[in-house]
Amino acid sequence: MQQQDPAGVLEGVYVANVTPFRDDERYSVDVDAYLAHVGWLAGQGVTGVIPFGTNGEGPSVATREKQAVLDALVPVAGSLHVVATVAEGNLPDTLDLLAHLDDLPVRAVMVLPPYYFKPVSTDGLRRFYDRVLAATRHPVVLYHIPKYSVPLPPDLVTGLPVWGVKDSGGAPGYAEEVHAAGKGVLVGTEDDLPGRLGTAHGSISALANIVPEQVVALYRHVRDGRSAEAAALSAHLQQVRAMTKQHDSAGVLKKVAEQRHGHPMGTVRPPLSPVPPTFDAAAAAERAVAGPVR
Repeated sequence: MQQQDPAGVLEGVYVANVTPFRDDERYSVDVDAYLAHVGWLAGQGVTGVIPFGTNGEGPSVATREKQAVLDALVPVAGSLHVVATVAEGNLPDTLDLLAHLDDLPVRAVMVLPPYYFKPVSTDGLRRFYDRVLAATRHPVVLYHIPKYSVPLPPDLVTGLPVWGVKDSGGAPGYAEEVHAAGKGVLVGTEDDLPGRLGTAHGSISALANIVPEQVVALYRHVRDGRSAEAAALSAHLQQVRAMTKQHDSAGVLKKVAEQRHGHPMGTVRPPLSPVPPTFDAAAAAERAVAGPVR
């Protein structure tokens, strides 16, 4: 059934939370560190977390590992929304993870289409999502990230009984068309965030891993019409974003988050490369928190 009130399901600031890996033979997931990081985020005013998206290195994490983390996370999440990313690359694994999630009270599922074969037709994408919708009791968010995956046309999003879309493309008119059709939109890129939040129910932020209070403040500035404050804070966040892009962004986010809350955040999983030892995480954290938060 089509969701008539998208804001009643998802709205606010969601964190594209990173995944800590141990520096062992298999780069195993550090579940305790994962939970500690999410616990810190919950205390900073964010609405929820999005496990195993792009910045969570989801395509590098095995389905069984995701299941173990989600089994540990959901019972301790409390009022924090958990929106599980399903990015398995093929239909059978997608359905298997959705079946596992049906036993968990997650807020929604965010589903990426199989991403290897390009291009694919809108009809093929619709047939994939028809199976997804039949396999889950949770609201479905489509994951549009054309930089890495198959793009999802707006008419596909608006024509399916889904909550809406995470728009990580940022193309002019895309979010507006989906929003005008009564579907939900979560902004998945932090370029021009104040402007893009005008046609979105919330944001999915990588920077919220390290400055969650600033991303929450920006969201509130936009919602309350404080344009000058929003512009100043957005300009600072763009500087922070540029800093994370100097090295592998997931690795930088982990190192800076570790400085902020003191929990070990481990490393990235190959083929990503860890940040070099010369990276000054303490100085980066100091620069990141120096923004105008009110």
